[in-house]
Amino acid sequence: MNFLGIQKNQKIILIAAFVILFITIASFYLYRGVLRSEKEIIEDNKNITQTAVKKVLAEAEKDLTPVWTEYLEGKDKITKQDERVADSLLSKDVKNVLRNFHRLEGGLYFYELDEFIGYSFPTIEDPKPAFGPPPRSYNIIREQARKTIQKDTLLTELHQFDPAIFPLSTIPIYVDGKLIGAAWARIHIERKLAASQNIQSGTFFLTSGAILLGLFFTVLIVWGLRKRVQEIKEGLSKMKYDPSHRLKEYRGAFGVISKAINEMTDAQQEEQEKRKKLEKELFQKEKMATLGNLIAGTAHEINTPISIIKTRIQIWERKLSKIKNGQESPSVVSDKSLKLVHNEIERVSKLIKRLLLFSKPTVDPHQKIDVNSLLDEKSDWLKEAYPTHDITFQKDFQEDLPSIFGNKESIEHVLTNVLKNAVEASPEICQIVLSTSYKQMNDFLTVKVRDFGSGMPEKIKPKIFDPFFSTKPNGTGLGLSICNEIVKTHKGSIYFEKPDKENSILETWDDNTDTEQVKFTRGTICVIKLPVSDQPTN
Repeated sequence: MNFLGIQKNQKIILIAAFVILFITIASFYLYRGVLRSEKEIIEDNKNITQTAVKKVLAEAEKDLTPVWTEYLEGKDKITKQDERVADSLLSKDVKNVLRNFHRLEGGLYFYELDEFIGYSFPTIEDPKPAFGPPPRSYNIIREQARKTIQKDTLLTELHQFDPAIFPLSTIPIYVDGKLIGAAWARIHIERKLAASQNIQSGTFFLTSGAILLGLFFTVLIVWGLRKRVQEIKEGLSKMKYDPSHRLKEYRGAFGVISKAINEMTDAQQEEQEKRKKLEKELFQKEKMATLGNLIAGTAHEINTPISIIKTRIQIWERKLSKIKNGQESPSVVSDKSLKLVHNEIERVSKLIKRLLLFSKPTVDPHQKIDVNSLLDEKSDWLKEAYPTHDITFQKDFQEDLPSIFGNKESIEHVLTNVLKNAVEASPEICQIVLSTSYKQMNDFLTVKVRDFGSGMPEKIKPKIFDPFFSTKPNGTGLGLSICNEIVKTHKGSIYFEKPDKENSILETWDDNTDTEQVKFTRGTICVIKLPVSDQPTN
């Protein structure tokens, strides 16, 4: 069993939580019902006292006139004898009414005499008052009776003093149209309320206990859910770096989630393996197709100089044959013929070197390369290499540009080739824009070289990196192919884009005759992206 049984008894905990929730809700409504019953107890007993006091007045009216006129009227103070007679007569009337009400007491109060007469309590348990209202209640009943006489209306009020709680009703008494006092009735309800309060207290403790227990189990469940979520989160983080890792399968809802994630990961991995296999097959087909094109192009490029060399050798053989026969002078090879053969041999040699560089674009060791310095160096060299051109460079180099690791000779070859293409695509008075930048987000250094020539037609862009494809009259078509292979070997990319206002990298322009549109859209931008790493690439 795990900590507090979370793993093995999670279903039991959930069921217990639902039961506790049900008890809590039921207790809450029961508690509300108890509160409502207290109010109902008070209201019901107020109504009872009102009904009782009205009946007391109605029953006593038959004896009130003779008792009042004979024994009570016009006397500041009555004798004990008169009081007993009046009390005996009126208490019978009150008793006849109150015997029908449980635990009610009542009587009559006469204002001029300031006396309670006719007090009766037929259904009250022992001990019973000896005469008149109990001392602690006397003044309360007296004050409300006087208030009734003063306001000349029926009053029902709730009174309490520890421990008594009682609703009291009072109603005015008239004899021959004269207001002489008030009838009263009351009932003690503290026992009923105490019973209700006991239920209320029990309900409160039951509700509180259920809530606390519910909170406890809620914390346990939340803790368990949080633990599962954290385990799944950690598992997903591991899967990010280790594709073979799989989530632990649980029971219940989390089991469904983890199983679904594992199945999805398995399907993705299987799909990736299929894709890699297809990519490998496609690469092999493309490689064979490229090799076929390369062989055909190589054969074509080598065949021309070899044919010229073969023709010259055949001419020399014929001349030698004539010399042996004495038909011509001993001079066989002219300077012009020898130079022609030498140039064609040099052409074949350069072609073979380029093919070797194409087949193996980089060689170890890898070095730390400062691209800004290398561009400065090659731009100075370019001015000397093209003395007939008036070349102006606009440079926008990032000052804190990081270095890259790679084969310096190969990267130098790429930059040289791209710069030469930019100059050859421009007029003799030309401007070349160079820029470098680095974005840490993708960890790539970017070099942009822009010329202001006639631009690159869209239809040749797909072929620009194909071996032996060239738009130059004397081009071999291997320059950009080799550059592409070198950059790919360094895990980078090279491509061309058409300038516009967003990527023109143009800040100044010396020729004020061009329109604004021409300034931004003229020429071609070559983009080279190389990865920046603290360690050399393999």
